[in-house]
Amino acid sequence: VDSLKKFNPSQLRGVFHCFTGTPQMAQQIARLGNFYYGIGGPATYKNAKFIDQIAQIPLERIVLETDAPYLPPVPFRGKRNEPSYVVYVAQKLAQIYQISVSEVEKQPSQNVKTLFFGTSDNLF
Repeated sequence: VDSLKKFNPSQLRGVFHCFTGTPQMAQQIARLGNFYYGIGGPATYKNAKFIDQIAQIPLERIVLETDAPYLPPVPFRGKRNEPSYVVYVAQKLAQIYQISVSEVEKQPSQNVKTLFFGTSDNLF
């Protein structure tokens, strides 16, 4: 995070891959540019301390990721990860945000379109 402070926030955007930080860290990152927080398999782990606070980060700033072949979600922990397992991350976030899985799937998809294409309109 400190290395980003020397740049102009209006020119920065990206994803903090495999984010497991605190809400305070997320706020600090938000001030540094147009960043999203990549949430993957570790969000499903029993002892994931960061997950209790993840609801403080707006869903409009979250993207789902798998980090395949590493960090598979529960119930595949210890096995090779694959992109199809991202649904387990979405299910966990639905529990946390107390919304449907389809809502969780929709918002991060829009976030990806906005991040990489500048819009979420009619891209795919």
